Amino acid sequence: MVAFTNSLSTTGRVLLVDDSIIALETIGSRLRESGLEVAMTTSPLEALALATEGPQLFDLLILDVMMPQMNGHELTLQLRAHARTLNTPILLLTSLDSTDDRVTGLRAGADDFFTKTAPDAEMIARVRSFISLGKMRAQLQAQHEAMARVMREPEAPMPPQARVEIIHHTPVMGERLARALRGSPLCGDFHLTLRAPSQQRLTTTEADLLVVSYPVALEGDQPLLKRFGFDEEAPAILVVDEVESTSRRVASFDSGADDYLTLNTPMAELIARMGTALRRQRRQRQLRTSRDRAMLVAVTDPLTGLYNRAYFHEALGVEFRRAQRYKHPMSLVLLDLDHFKQVNDTLGHTAGDQALREVSTRLRQTARSTDVVARHGGEEFAMILPETDLEQGLLAAERFRAAVEGAVVKGARGGSRALTISAGVGCYPAHASSVTELIELIDAALYKAKRQGRNRVCAVSNAPEAPVVASAPPSAPPPNPLERLRRLVAEDLEGPLSATRTAARMLHEASAPGDALHILTAQLRQSSDDVRKELLALMDELSRNILESRRDSH
Repeated sequence: MVAFTNSLSTTGRVLLVDDSIIALETIGSRLRESGLEVAMTTSPLEALALATEGPQLFDLLILDVMMPQMNGHELTLQLRAHARTLNTPILLLTSLDSTDDRVTGLRAGADDFFTKTAPDAEMIARVRSFISLGKMRAQLQAQHEAMARVMREPEAPMPPQARVEIIHHTPVMGERLARALRGSPLCGDFHLTLRAPSQQRLTTTEADLLVVSYPVALEGDQPLLKRFGFDEEAPAILVVDEVESTSRRVASFDSGADDYLTLNTPMAELIARMGTALRRQRRQRQLRTSRDRAMLVAVTDPLTGLYNRAYFHEALGVEFRRAQRYKHPMSLVLLDLDHFKQVNDTLGHTAGDQALREVSTRLRQTARSTDVVARHGGEEFAMILPETDLEQGLLAAERFRAAVEGAVVKGARGGSRALTISAGVGCYPAHASSVTELIELIDAALYKAKRQGRNRVCAVSNAPEAPVVASAPPSAPPPNPLERLRRLVAEDLEGPLSATRTAARMLHEASAPGDALHILTAQLRQSSDDVRKELLALMDELSRNILESRRDSH
């Protein structure tokens, strides 16, 4: 039996396997009530097929340990052997509570387990924690695959030894824990460091795993989990508490801890849990290292250090397909540096390069670690915002705009200009069902921001924008066609209309109007519909005036 149940506020997709229909429905209802989409089956063989070959990808797999045909440990081993579920978080569901059972499950490749009688708050906190982990893994894997397709480069090697740090608010307990770990069979797999309590306020670390006491993790004015929780570049964090506390366990998982144990936990289980956390963390770090190494070689723009156009479109395709599979929103932002031509013309191309680098730095500093920031070409930038709806995308674009506003670029021979950017924002699935359509709509929104005065953000509009028709004030006589043409040329704006304005300027300055009209007709193909209609109307009037003047002269 397999049943799919959906929630209107889906936050993740879970596969639940239990041979007991009663347990299945009981646990499934608790997960659904928390806003999750749940697929349920009583058959481990069917679960294996769904997870590895089914039409949907899962953020989390929850497996009962005691099942006919195949128990949870055996199913875990098979799932870990398949490329599709190699990195998917697995929680084992058990009615047993023995250390041996826990150690066996962890060594099989499970990330954690909980009993069927666990309090709802604890279970939901753990599930949400691992769903966040699963999404981070999936995104890292997608970026890694995109890089591999671009680079065709072998995977980065794994460092020979893991690095573990212990930070305990009580030095005596920290020393006791360090001695126990150094005497364990796992000791040869990691290098252990005991950090003194006075060094608790670390901001960066090269450790793969931090073993920290609860007060260090969540108490005080600078709790460690507030700095490192849910950060893809942070180490794995194992919280050790004095005594078991459901509320403190929930608080740890909600803040991004990878695991929560007490000082009464048997050493065999502690070692098994450390091994699981280290394997998980080192795999994620390996993916990041491989991604970053390849990025520096082939997919960055040499001037700005951002992703280049080739990687942007590859990553956009990957993220778009992932958003479609998971039915999650994804926002895209296109940004353009305002009046860039004037920067080059008045301050020189060196200043233009400096402006591009300054904007790139500010965009990169403002973006999240999961966002993709790219130089799309020339003075245009692009940002992919995964797991971001339109409202959040607009807020992000406004942050980018504000981050650039106020930057100043100086010329080598004097002079300076303040920098601003204009942005267009769109979202899947709110605005488009394909990558091409989304880019075209956002490009139109960016052009709208330019027309409305620059240094602003515009969202994709589902309603067609009324064409802008140039008109003189009612009290003033309508300007003649040549004057209207002069005004259009005098605007001298950058952007997609530059070809048309160049042609219009040629018409204005040419001594042979007939030849210039011919040139303008050829150039009009590169213009937008609104401007094309306006200039064609000007050409008609101007042509009539030329013909009439020729008749008068004869």
